[in-house]
Amino acid sequence: MAIRSSCLKARENMVSVDKMSLAYHEFALLDMLFSNGEAFLAKPQPGFEKCRYVFFPGCQAGAIAPESVEKAYRDLCSRLPGGVGLILGCCAAIAKWAGRTGLHSEAVQQLKDALESLGNPEIIAGCPTCSKILREDIGGDIKGIWEVLNEIGLPEGPGLNTRKIVLHDSCSARGDIKMQDSVRSLAEKLCCDLIETELSRDMTSCCGYGGLVSHVNRDLARKMAENTAPDPSLPYLTYCMACRDNFARIGRDSMHILELVYNSPAHDCPGISEKRRNRLDLKNRLLKDIWNEDVIEMTYDFKISFTDDARKQMEDRMILETDIYSLIDNFRTTGSGI
Repeated sequence: MAIRSSCLKARENMVSVDKMSLAYHEFALLDMLFSNGEAFLAKPQPGFEKCRYVFFPGCQAGAIAPESVEKAYRDLCSRLPGGVGLILGCCAAIAKWAGRTGLHSEAVQQLKDALESLGNPEIIAGCPTCSKILREDIGGDIKGIWEVLNEIGLPEGPGLNTRKIVLHDSCSARGDIKMQDSVRSLAEKLCCDLIETELSRDMTSCCGYGGLVSHVNRDLARKMAENTAPDPSLPYLTYCMACRDNFARIGRDSMHILELVYNSPAHDCPGISEKRRNRLDLKNRLLKDIWNEDVIEMTYDFKISFTDDARKQMEDRMILETDIYSLIDNFRTTGSGI
C-alpha cells in the first residue's frame, strides 16, 4: 500500500511540475473521455425514477464482453427488488493512474452526479478495480456482482466448467479477503475445479494493465502477463476484464467469470477500434431495446477497407479506424487533411 501511494504521489507530482509528458497516457485518457462522453449512460430501470441498486460493469467489460454486460443487467433487473439502474462509463481509474488530478476530479464528480440522479443507489460493481476505486473516491454501499450472485443464486442456463482451471486474482483484490472468497464460492457453484497457484490471493501479480503499463511499455506488460499466467496448457479464470484480455493476447485460454455465469464468451482479443465500437453499440442497443429510445448513429457515405498489415500498424500506433474516417471526411469536405 505504501509503495502504491508513493508511486501515485510521485506521478501526480511529475504531472504538476510538467515532468510527465501527456504522450505516455494520451490514448488511455482519451479512451476514458470517450467512455464518459459519447459512450456514457446513466439510466434507471424502466418503471422506476429512483433505484435501490445500480449496476456499474466498468469500461473494460463493455469493451470486451458487451453481451455479458447486457445479460447481467437484464438478469439483475429481473431478480432484484426496488429497481436496478445502469451506469456505463469509467470509474476514473485511468485519470487517477495517470496522475491527472483535474481530470480525475471531473470524472468522479460526473459519477457522483449520475448516482444522485438515480437516488444514490447501492453500487453493484462488475470489476474489482472499479469496486476499489469507487470505494476510495465515492464511498457508499458497494458490492461486487459475484457477491450478489452468491446471494440470489445463478441465473438459468449458466455455463459450467468441469476442467481444471487456474483462478487468477486481480491485483486490485489484494487485501480484500471477502472479494477473493466470494469469487471462489461463485466459481465452485459453476463446477470449476480450481487450481490455486503461489501467485494468488494477496500474493497475486499484475497482468500488465494496472497503472497503464500496457499503454507505456508493451514489452514489459507482456512479460508481466507471461509471468502471471505462465502455463499455456492451462485455462485461466479471471474476474477482471483487463486480466482476461491481457491473458488472451499472450495466447492463453482465458475467460471472465461473468462470461461463464451468462454463457456468453467474448471475442478473444478485440482491438482498440472494436473496443470503442463495442461500448457505443452496447449503449445504443440498450437504449433502443430496454428504454425504447431513438438513437442517432453517425455514419459516413464512404467505406474504407484496411489490409491486415494496416490494421496491425494502426493497433501498434494506437490509431483508431474512426481517426482515419474523420480525417478522410474532413479532407473531402474542406480539402484539408488536418
